[in-house]
Amino acid sequence: MSISRKWTRVMTNEGDVSRLAAKLGYDVVTAEVGASSNLSRFAEMVNSCDIILGVHGAGLTNMVFVPDNGILIQVVPFGGIEGFARLDFGDPAAGMNVSYLEYKIDGRESSLSLQYDVDHPILKHPKSYKRWNEIWSIYLNQQNVTIDLRRFRGVLVKARKLLRNH
Repeated sequence: MSISRKWTRVMTNEGDVSRLAAKLGYDVVTAEVGASSNLSRFAEMVNSCDIILGVHGAGLTNMVFVPDNGILIQVVPFGGIEGFARLDFGDPAAGMNVSYLEYKIDGRESSLSLQYDVDHPILKHPKSYKRWNEIWSIYLNQQNVTIDLRRFRGVLVKARKLLRNH
């Protein structure tokens, strides 16, 4: 299941990612979580999927509904936030009998590369931004992602292998 986002950290090539997953043998379900979502039905839908995939954000909390031996694939936005991302979702996954895979967005996959010059500190030195309000504003609220399908294919292949081994 791919958790879709509409406002921030949007996966701009979500359709291409879904088609790639389908070519690799996945049955793809895309869903958007909203305040009007029927939680029971959504939980059942997530529980029927072996994998939950999404860009870092609250929608990934639905990993609590992933079945045992399921997989969470978190797409981590560019900007040196891997530690936060792992703390929020990677660490809890281990205690939930859910495998955790991470795909880190690089500068070329980030919409920030269209907003800032290549030598701008936001792109060149993202870890120099240490205050939470800067990190939140720049790397979480101003960024969309376009996944490099060649690189991401490896994550999907690894997930297939993990599923076969369970």
